[in-house]
Amino acid sequence: MNCMLESLERVVFVSVIHTDADSVEHARKTVREVKPDVVAVELDRERYEQLISSQSSTETPELPITGDVVQNLLNQIAMLENSLSGITGAGVGEEMLTAIKEGRKIGAKIALVDRPISATVHALMQVPLDEIYRLTSLVPDATAEIEGGSALDLMSFLKEDGSVDALMEQFKDEFPLLHEALIHQRDLYIAKALLSILNDVEGNIVVVLGAGHTESVRKTLGQLIETEAGS
Repeated sequence: MNCMLESLERVVFVSVIHTDADSVEHARKTVREVKPDVVAVELDRERYEQLISSQSSTETPELPITGDVVQNLLNQIAMLENSLSGITGAGVGEEMLTAIKEGRKIGAKIALVDRPISATVHALMQVPLDEIYRLTSLVPDATAEIEGGSALDLMSFLKEDGSVDALMEQFKDEFPLLHEALIHQRDLYIAKALLSILNDVEGNIVVVLGAGHTESVRKTLGQLIETEAGS
């Protein structure tokens, strides 16, 4: 048990809200103060390269509606994030890229710990179409509300204690198989990646995760450490 606690104490979780300026600063400040051996972020290689590419472009990429229902859902979510970003002034993925930049300044290793997007797309393809269509139909209305002036209210709500956890529970209840593909499977993947890093380095790890993933990954990592210690 002491070994488990010591391992977890080396992991500093930074729970962020995407496209939120305060979250960008939180990530920056934590890396500077902790000076970790490793900065781990909720990105995979493909997503990281997309963010780097978008930073060098002055145009917002077009996300066409296609006949692929899974890609349509991901495009709708991306458009929602772009709308939020335009209002809050924090770029999509800026909190992740800021953590990486600060990590490199201090010589920390950088770990992209999210599951490859191709694996997530494959998991989404196993979800019944009805569930995908139901969520896809809700996103444009949410985007319209954000563009209509509710973005800052939304950000304030998400920063209230327990609000994100409550939303994740609601999402799990209403869209259980989408939650499994988009959240649970990725959380397990991330926790396993963090366990591998803990076994490879002796110092601290700063982990930057979306608020909807943080507690699940923390709990799952603790369980993995406990299982490993008992084997």
